Amino acid sequence: MREKILSFFSFVSDEIWDISPDSPLAFVFYLFIIMCLCIIMIIYISKRFKNSSDLLDNNREITFNDLLKIAKHPSSTKADLYVALQLFNEKFSVKYDVKKSFEFLKYILHHKNRHKKLFEYFHGSILPKNITFKDELDKLEREALNK
Repeated sequence: MREKILSFFSFVSDEIWDISPDSPLAFVFYLFIIMCLCIIMIIYISKRFKNSSDLLDNNREITFNDLLKIAKHPSSTKADLYVALQLFNEKFSVKYDVKKSFEFLKYILHHKNRHKKLFEYFHGSILPKNITFKDELDKLEREALNK
């Protein structure tokens, strides 16, 4: 069995040597052609995957669950939290889903990377838009500030 495997590899290596050019100039040309083909293949594959990922990202609509993931993620930055709060204010309201909305706002206001700008935006934009839930939202804000 071992002799068959060795003879197969010997045959393959002989075939490879047979298709390689004999003169040094032809060998350089041969390597240049192979290099060009590899570069063309790499560019084609990278463009194909880049275009498909761009289409997915551009056509994707931000959902409430995406915002909730940002709020829950411990390494979200101040800017991420602020943008998530702005998107919530623009696209959703507390009436959308009361339980999830309060969960989202609690995660945002209690996050370790929270800052004054979040509370200002919450108090200036979120509260006036959701006046029917003012008492609950004020309570949530007080809890976060006392933390």
